[in-house]
Amino acid sequence: MKARFIEPAEAEADEAVAYFEQQLEGLGERFQNDLEHTVSLIIGYPLIGSTLTKRVRKFRLRKFRYNVVYVVVDDEIVIVAVAHHKKRPRYWRRRMTQIS
Repeated sequence: MKARFIEPAEAEADEAVAYFEQQLEGLGERFQNDLEHTVSLIIGYPLIGSTLTKRVRKFRLRKFRYNVVYVVVDDEIVIVAVAHHKKRPRYWRRRMTQIS
């Protein structure tokens, strides 16, 4: 199994890394490591996340208030969003059209 970020989710991750790095040197790297660890867990255990819809799941990062929103498609994990807990719920729904 492998993971793929759709473009908006990758942009969210990059923005979060840049934001945290701006706040404190090294914090962006810690966020990136936490995100990578979370994605690795999801790859190993695709059903680990709680369900948001019939197809969509979310799993929380360990140290940051972010969720990885994802879909399992065949043998691939498609990351739909890297969503801060304060963002409006389900804003990512429009992105589902980008999943094949």
